Amino acid sequence: MAGELKDQVAVITGASRGIGRAAAVALAKEGVHVVVTARNVEQLTSLVAECEALGVRALAVPADVTQDDDVARLKEAALNNFGQVDILVNNAGVGKYGPLTSLSAEDYDWMMDTNMRSTFLCTHAFLPGMLERRSGSIITVASVAGLKGLPNETIYCATKFAQIGFCQALDYETREQGVKVSVIAPGGVATTFAFGTGREPGMPALDGMLDAEDVADAVVFAAKQPEKSRVFLIGMRPMNEPL
Repeated sequence: MAGELKDQVAVITGASRGIGRAAAVALAKEGVHVVVTARNVEQLTSLVAECEALGVRALAVPADVTQDDDVARLKEAALNNFGQVDILVNNAGVGKYGPLTSLSAEDYDWMMDTNMRSTFLCTHAFLPGMLERRSGSIITVASVAGLKGLPNETIYCATKFAQIGFCQALDYETREQGVKVSVIAPGGVATTFAFGTGREPGMPALDGMLDAEDVADAVVFAAKQPEKSRVFLIGMRPMNEPL
């Protein structure tokens, strides 16, 4: 039987739009109090109002989760307001598409920092409390690009392979201490992701992609696993994409 999430506390990164926003709302519908973080204050503020309207407490912490000091401030705010964090959703992510020769070291740093460094920093911040309680869920939104190398995605694939490898290793370290590690690996999702860096609004391909809410449902599914069960990897593809 699926676990009960009511009155648990979740931190969601990259929550201002897309999958992160949808995950915050989906968790709020399950009765989870949410701490949402991203850099867009206005979008976070509207998300807090949307979640509070569902009957939960919600806190916006504007932050750049690639920065140590910002993550420390996020942790402090979450613990000061809620006492503990039961669920961490590592969702912050960016991508730029193109052949390797068109990409730069700056593109590498931007993608690796946003996708992998943020995953490390946030996990490093919230894991100790979970280990102490011998309970918690760390859910990382990676990509099918972390399962298979794809053309014009060399750096992006590298960041997503890194996330999945990190989570595999972390699972070994935490499973016997009661902390569950899950990876959600979607294919194309119809959000604003990579607009201006490989995708554009109105692209016909967006019509057949997954909705952000589809991925959010997978996040909730991972979080709701019963005590004896964990879901390590959920791979998702829209019907118009091959494996």
